[in-house]
Amino acid sequence: MKNKKWTPKSIVLAIVCFLVGVGIGLIGYHYFLKPQVYEGLTQGNITKIEPTKEMVEKIVLYENGKQEVIDPKSEEGDGLASLLTLKLHELNLQAKCVFSEENIQKIKQKDRVVELIFKKPLNITISQWVEPEDRYHIPTDEKGYRILENVKNTIFILKDNQERGLEGHILVGHEVKGKIGYSCWALQQEGSKEIDKTWISEINKIE
Repeated sequence: MKNKKWTPKSIVLAIVCFLVGVGIGLIGYHYFLKPQVYEGLTQGNITKIEPTKEMVEKIVLYENGKQEVIDPKSEEGDGLASLLTLKLHELNLQAKCVFSEENIQKIKQKDRVVELIFKKPLNITISQWVEPEDRYHIPTDEKGYRILENVKNTIFILKDNQERGLEGHILVGHEVKGKIGYSCWALQQEGSKEIDKTWISEINKIE
């Protein structure tokens, strides 16, 4: 049996077929196999997280006793939903604040805040690493990062007009038996004890 001779035309055709096959493989990997990840969350590691942006029901801006509902499907709403859910995953500092429903209503009436409301309660992995000996009573993922459970809504304090030192804090509403209780969180700057408030200006740019 004689060996098949490779002509310039057949060589070019083979190369084209190879490149097309590689291209199709890369597209399939990107859209169907590649895991959804965010970089720079858990202290520089890459962590798979929940697609919370897609779970947003509505966004409400409160200022001067008035409220503005922002559609998360609009261009502005999509940008806010992406930024706010990203900041939730970056939470790493729990503050010692306790809020009643009356306190929450005062905050909405007197301060400048934006509220993120989810379609249903979610479990959200944040960037606070929990010591192994404390994980028996604090929910964590397999890497030891804390999970905030049954999160129904979150309130981002953009301006604290009541001067209680809450600017830059994020109140996380947990739904338990149909009622909402709030925990108080913030983003601590890496290598510092200062609270990171840069996300406030990022929100102001989107609005």
